[in-house]
Amino acid sequence: MEFKDKATVFFWMFLFLAILLQLFANQEISFVTAFSYSTCVILTLRVYLSYISGKWAQHFLANLNTLPFLGVLGISCLVVTIALSVEGYLILTLTAPESTLKEVTNDRVAVIFGLFTFSAMVSGLNYSFEKYKQYLEREKELEVLQRKSLEMEIKLLRNQLSPHFTFNILNNLQFLIRKDQNEALLLLSQYSKILRYYVYESQKKLIPLDQEITFLKEYFDLEKNRHAEELQISCEWHIPENELYIVPFVLATFVENAFKHVLPNQANDYFIKEYCTVDLQGNLTFEITNTFDENVAKAKSRGIGLKHVEERLTLAYPDRYQLMINEDNELFSVRLKLTLEKQIGKEKL
Repeated sequence: MEFKDKATVFFWMFLFLAILLQLFANQEISFVTAFSYSTCVILTLRVYLSYISGKWAQHFLANLNTLPFLGVLGISCLVVTIALSVEGYLILTLTAPESTLKEVTNDRVAVIFGLFTFSAMVSGLNYSFEKYKQYLEREKELEVLQRKSLEMEIKLLRNQLSPHFTFNILNNLQFLIRKDQNEALLLLSQYSKILRYYVYESQKKLIPLDQEITFLKEYFDLEKNRHAEELQISCEWHIPENELYIVPFVLATFVENAFKHVLPNQANDYFIKEYCTVDLQGNLTFEITNTFDENVAKAKSRGIGLKHVEERLTLAYPDRYQLMINEDNELFSVRLKLTLEKQIGKEKL
């Protein structure tokens, strides 16, 4: 039995016992009379509340203004009051002595007023409970929709990143074929391995951090072969043994962007510097800096990669990341702080 069902049973049991004890406290009313009338009251209220709690009734009441709503509620309570009064009269006639029936009849105004007040109180409590239950159901539905929207958006962003990465690979291969066909053939297998890794691993919500780092190291090695000595590339990795997982290719996007836009600046500096570390608490710090030509950058778009990776971070790591992007003195730098978790990410989006 669910919690809400238990709460409902408890409410009706409590209401039944409260009515029974109140009636039985009157010395003029026998236990049989009190029990019979309490049962009738509970059954009548159950039927009444089931009716006004129905979808049609709730929809009808929701479309009423304040005064018509109060009028409908008053009429409903009056009908319930009449029904409870008739039931009470019949039960007293069948189970109580004539003196008790006469005493109750003499106080009929007070009895009717009390029943009307009781009906109004129960109706108000039930209406409030139903509105609160509808609110909880809407919140639950909204949460489900938000989760589905999140998953769909992550899928969309991931699919948009896939061609971006592929274009970079094709551009690199085109360069290598023109430069040295033998070298291009040698490195083609490495590019194929990287691309295959990208295609399969990008379908997962999370991948081991070690796999992401291995991918990045291979990517750096290939870029070093491509640029030879003209571009200074330095990497620092401080990754202890860990069981951490990360959203695939978040870091790779910053690396791709650096190699795509790196150019000698006015001071004739031409480099990419990368630094990555992870502490024992799972806090990752990733920094990458590249030189660029300010005149070229004004006429060249930064592309979709950085925008999408920031959206992915917001969706996948809300309140668990800090991203700082800075352009200063023809140096473009990215600094990402990210809190990772030990979580197996085998489920696919």
